[in-house]
Amino acid sequence: MLTWTDRLDAKLLKLKKDGLSFAEIAEKMGITRNAALGRFQRLNGVVFPSTLERRRTRAAAARLKKEARLRKEGELIRKMKAAIAAGTDKGKAMSQAHAAGATFVAIGEVFGISSVRAYQIANGR
Repeated sequence: MLTWTDRLDAKLLKLKKDGLSFAEIAEKMGITRNAALGRFQRLNGVVFPSTLERRRTRAAAARLKKEARLRKEGELIRKMKAAIAAGTDKGKAMSQAHAAGATFVAIGEVFGISSVRAYQIANGR
């Protein structure tokens, strides 16, 4: 695998400035045409629209997934609090909330305890 250095970058830019094609540059430098082309584009700051769109799509999907998880977790925490208020054992309610999808971090925050302690209580320790 080729490690691009400032010297190789300068040589690539000089050969391109001299009017050589990427195939000719690649032959002179002992690399593939696509390696020369890709490096040239990166040096010139070219970002393909497809790359940007993929990043935006992934970020939006991740954001929606996180929001859905937090909504579900909030509902589970509300149910856990209601169960405890109705007389259910705290450990049992915590265990049920976790089994339904709430994290021990969120459960612990409700009671002002660590996630480890929430885990211990939920498992009867």
